[in-house]
Amino acid sequence: MATTNDLKIFYKKENLLRAWRWILSNPDYKYKKYFRDLYSSYNLSIDYNIEGLQKRLRNDSYEPVRPCQVFVPKNTFLMRKFTLLSIEDQIVYQAFINVIAEYHFKKVRHRYNKTVFGNLYAGKRNQWFYRKWIDSYNKYRRSLKRYYKAGSSYIASFDLTACYDSIDHQVIEYFLNQYGIQKEFCDRLISCLLRWSANNEMLHGHGIPQGPLASGLLSEVVLSHFEDRYEKSKKNNKDVFYFRYVDDIKLLGKDERSLRGVLAHLDYASKQIGLFPQSQKISIHKIEDIDKETKSISIPIEVLPGKGVDTKQVNKKIVKLTRNNNIDKPTEFKRYLANASHTAQLSLRLLDLLNYHPEMSENIALYFKNYPRKIFSKVVDKLVLECKEPEVFQIVNAQQIEAIKDRISETEVNKVLLFLQERWNKRNKKPLNPAYKVVCLSYLLENNKFTYKEIQEMLMTENDWWALKSIIKYIDMNTIGEPSYLELLNTLLRSASNDVALAAAQEVVNKGLKLSPPYNDINLLAQNTLKYSGVIYRRANSKSYIGDRLNKICDYKFPGFKWKKFFIDHDAAENKIIRAYGYSKSDMSAFVNILDVFNDLLLDNLFRLDGSIGKYTLGKIGGVLSERCRFRKKYPKLFSLCKEIHNKRLECDLSHAIVRNSKKNTTYIEYKYIFEARRLMISGYQELILTLKI
Repeated sequence: MATTNDLKIFYKKENLLRAWRWILSNPDYKYKKYFRDLYSSYNLSIDYNIEGLQKRLRNDSYEPVRPCQVFVPKNTFLMRKFTLLSIEDQIVYQAFINVIAEYHFKKVRHRYNKTVFGNLYAGKRNQWFYRKWIDSYNKYRRSLKRYYKAGSSYIASFDLTACYDSIDHQVIEYFLNQYGIQKEFCDRLISCLLRWSANNEMLHGHGIPQGPLASGLLSEVVLSHFEDRYEKSKKNNKDVFYFRYVDDIKLLGKDERSLRGVLAHLDYASKQIGLFPQSQKISIHKIEDIDKETKSISIPIEVLPGKGVDTKQVNKKIVKLTRNNNIDKPTEFKRYLANASHTAQLSLRLLDLLNYHPEMSENIALYFKNYPRKIFSKVVDKLVLECKEPEVFQIVNAQQIEAIKDRISETEVNKVLLFLQERWNKRNKKPLNPAYKVVCLSYLLENNKFTYKEIQEMLMTENDWWALKSIIKYIDMNTIGEPSYLELLNTLLRSASNDVALAAAQEVVNKGLKLSPPYNDINLLAQNTLKYSGVIYRRANSKSYIGDRLNKICDYKFPGFKWKKFFIDHDAAENKIIRAYGYSKSDMSAFVNILDVFNDLLLDNLFRLDGSIGKYTLGKIGGVLSERCRFRKKYPKLFSLCKEIHNKRLECDLSHAIVRNSKKNTTYIEYKYIFEARRLMISGYQELILTLKI
């Protein structure tokens, strides 16, 4: 039983700011590089932004955004899904996990650096969310060595397939319930995860976003089940010692038989929580070299160039490590590559290697990016030729082309541009993934390969928010002229996507541009950035979500209406229609009940504004639904809506046990009723809007 209100802790300003602090201090550059421009823009008015986010979370008007997904190769055949969350989704996700981390830490802290060594929570007062991985990894290695020297000469490995993608949302909820976390908190988190794990519009009931900092700890909530099982079986396996680093589990023991028994327990534990062991990575063998065993685990290692190395010898070593296009020692290869000299021979070899080891694409791209001079013509020719081959992993092409961007001569630039123009022209038949799309467009925009109309059409038709926000900075104002450029930015500043609008606002600030009023329809986050930067001097008040949710419920665009002016207690009415929107997707009985309450509030305010239709008592909507009332004569369509919804509510088993007139048992309302409700709502609310004209 929860003793605290976890939702209130979740959306406290201090928790949201802590989430933001940890996002900025995240040491994983791979994820942050996708958002560095937005982080600085959002941070310009962080207090305003967090206060607005907090309000939307409290009144349930916050909605998670469809994520952008980038697929990164793991090897020649498989891919890892990298999930790019919108900037506020990142904060919300981290804020959820901040609350969970406190519960989780109390349960598992006795295991830290003893049986568990990865994703260790550092505590709410720490600058970083996790303890330093290198410290924990060194303790992991020392632990393995210590038990090996004490006589545990056999080792077993247990690994999981696609761990993050496989974690079931109901399993997460089960473990959070075990912690005593409030159900309403769990429901909000799971509804967000459902959106963040979606593949376009196909919703999954499993998977957590790979990439965000928060996912490591959320996975620990589920993976700690393995330690629970191990600790329960420990008295029967006293000579077996357990160590886990993220989803890699190592067991040490004195003989093969005892290890086999614990592996069977782990296999059973994985099936309990819906995860899948990776059979080819499960093994038992006698240890020959303990140092080799401790280096076989997947670690987040960043390889940096050294000083005073013999680069010729390094290049020879790379050739030796990649004979027959095989890489037997990946970590060693990465270290040598970071210290290699830049030669045409090695460059061509690396491009060949990409066909066999696409998972090395980022390291090879870094090699090209660090070229100390212009890249050789034959290397560029080979790269373009490879990109023209049938595409297996678009991200590989994107990373290599982006890497050579500032390292090639004008002649070579034209070769690359010619290829990219051809590839862009084929985008309808061969769709581009977001990363490849941005690389193509950045080259083409920087080199003025689009007319103003083409740029305008591209910006208006692009559906991927991450790609759109990423290409704004490449539009050349001098080429299309400042008036046309401002016209584009003014459109983007009003985007429904916070990320796109923020990116546009940042360009206004960076270029010192002036905007002409009105400003009140600019995206509110963009307004915050513009106001803090002195571009505008007044922000609009937060908008009403009533019109937006009515549009979504009815799948219809209602005319503009000042709902804040209409409702005295706007927040109460807004909360009801936001909840109605949620129920409209899943529970028609609850939808009808909450819509009846919304209509009650609406009529109370309508009768206040329009004295010609009589008086109204809040909570007694049935009193004005007689056939001869003045309300029906002046607002016949709104009357029909209110009466139909009120009568339908009386048939619902959430309201009464029996139907008053027929004395039959009430039952649930079937989902197909949404179509009738929409027809009535469109007709009734539009009549109100057009009559009052507020």
